[in-house]
Amino acid sequence: MRYGPNVVSVWERACAREWLLANGRGGYAGGTISGANTRRYHGLLIDSPPEGGERRLYVSKLHEELTLGGRTYYLASGEVADGQRQCGHVHLLEFVQDSIPTFVYRVEDVYLIKELFMVRGEATTIVRYTLESPRLCKLRIYPLVNNRPHHDLSSGQQWAYEKKARSTGVDVIMQSGQLLTLDCTTGSFNELCTWYYNMAYPREKERGEQFVEHHFIPGFWEMAMPASGEFAISLSLHGSRLSDYRACCLAEKVRQKEAALRIRSNKPHCRELARAIDLFVIERNGETGVIAGYPWFEEWGRDTMISLPGLLLVPGRFAEAKQVLARYGRYERNGLLPNFIPDSGDPQYNSVDASLWYFQAVKSYLDYTGDLEFVGDEIYRVLKNIIHSYRLGTDYGIVMDADGLITAVDKGVQLTWMDAKIEDWVVTPRYGKTVEVNALWYNALHFMTRLSCALGDNKDRKLYSELALRVHANFAPTFWCMRHDYLADLVYRTERDERLRPNQLLALSLPNKLLKPQQEQLVLSAIGRHLYTPYGLRTLAPYETDYHPRYEGDRFSRDGAYHQGTAWAWLIGPYVTAIRRTYNYSAQSRRTAARVLAPLFHHLYDFGLGSVAEIFDADHPHTPGGCPFQAWSVAELLRAYVEDILEKRPASKWFPPSGRPR
Repeated sequence: MRYGPNVVSVWERACAREWLLANGRGGYAGGTISGANTRRYHGLLIDSPPEGGERRLYVSKLHEELTLGGRTYYLASGEVADGQRQCGHVHLLEFVQDSIPTFVYRVEDVYLIKELFMVRGEATTIVRYTLESPRLCKLRIYPLVNNRPHHDLSSGQQWAYEKKARSTGVDVIMQSGQLLTLDCTTGSFNELCTWYYNMAYPREKERGEQFVEHHFIPGFWEMAMPASGEFAISLSLHGSRLSDYRACCLAEKVRQKEAALRIRSNKPHCRELARAIDLFVIERNGETGVIAGYPWFEEWGRDTMISLPGLLLVPGRFAEAKQVLARYGRYERNGLLPNFIPDSGDPQYNSVDASLWYFQAVKSYLDYTGDLEFVGDEIYRVLKNIIHSYRLGTDYGIVMDADGLITAVDKGVQLTWMDAKIEDWVVTPRYGKTVEVNALWYNALHFMTRLSCALGDNKDRKLYSELALRVHANFAPTFWCMRHDYLADLVYRTERDERLRPNQLLALSLPNKLLKPQQEQLVLSAIGRHLYTPYGLRTLAPYETDYHPRYEGDRFSRDGAYHQGTAWAWLIGPYVTAIRRTYNYSAQSRRTAARVLAPLFHHLYDFGLGSVAEIFDADHPHTPGGCPFQAWSVAELLRAYVEDILEKRPASKWFPPSGRPR
């Protein structure tokens, strides 16, 4: 990905595109290709302390000043509270996003190349500079330091910094005793004790959030550079990492290239998606997890299970998939899997569908690996506990009704994926029997029927088979809307929510059918006509009363639109799968599915570079919003492309064709 002066030196265009680095443990660095920080989450070093806890911003930026022949050029870009801008981006000649982000500045006849990368598994960012100049240059570089949770802002001198300067850098000592080491391979460090006041974040202002903060400046590096040369700056919670920074940079580039080759495709967009996977897959305390999105999401159970096939199985990362399934199995409580696992604190269990998505993740793992031994030894007991708990009733009013369908009636708690809540207001209350939950429930029972047979558990096999038949018999009569020719979104006692939403899509995309072929085509037609956008599916049809065409404004406005029209990219995966399955994998359905996915591949270059956004405006021009880097958006795009377009689907050999246990 290369962007020239027509993009990088134009404020609006450059600030609309964001880059991201991740270190494989949840830490990250990110910003825009203009060099400006437009979000509170932008910075060069954001990570949890080595002992664990919430992620914090430690280093916001490096401000560079280049002096040539007595004239000083300021290369930093950004905005301050009064609307004034630092316009160092006008000196940008090119931004390159390959394995690592690279900024190329040209000032007069001098080139300054700035590369950034994070050391895998560490809270360390390295910034490498290369100067190409026909004459002597002088450089000053100022680090902007902070120490606050990445969701918050610092408002003034909230704590007294202690620092210990050295000739090549400085150690900044935080209140907690944490040591932030800033070091450089050349030049001299000159001590200061001042602040950068009123850095403004335009994206936060657009979102109706607080958007101004201050950063501490402990000093600056000053260096006189000859005609050409190279140097590096280390920003780390682990001491200086400059002794082997070249080796670290090479290792990161090699790792990125290897990641891109995990998908056996010559398509550049496949390689980009394969690289994007590494952003989300993390390892903490020897356990693998999935960050739902950057920059502000943490681990979410539902997102993890939906993402697992695309993130880990399609690229062949089976060992990591196994670790994720085993880990979440250990988290199971009363049949529920965590909805949310924070950076610090206890898991939250308010989800009716995370446990049911777990069945689909396990099934996909078996289809790809055939590892029946692992599932039988470690996972089968968890799956049985979930079925047992849902049948008899568990937390949040989740229970199987007499007709075999699952209902969830704990009002005031958002239990499905449409989970926006503002104080006591649940924006999309979905109490009762929801269509996608019961499609997942049926597929879980069907899978357990096969799995119990494969494991020789004939007693429970009969139970699961009977329950699956009951659900199948009652699903369509309960949800089918005769006057609309599609499925109701929700049934609660005698009331039915017949507004057109995309949740019914799972009745078509999940492996086991619940509708007649003609009904499937009618549902697909309604979704295609009213919910499809080039970048995802709307969460509500445009003709419905509560439809919101834009996701914008303050938190109240945004959450009010979150599932009331806003298009979600991850839904494009089930939509493509439904197209292929409904039309029996015909050649025409393949062409149609490929056209459906094409706009999202173009989107890889437009917002979060190399990744897919969380959401898009429901109406044209479908501006991306929410998280720029979203796990299930990337995962479902990759899975749908590989399985449904390239038709590289798993063999699913774990279940004996005869139906007899192994």
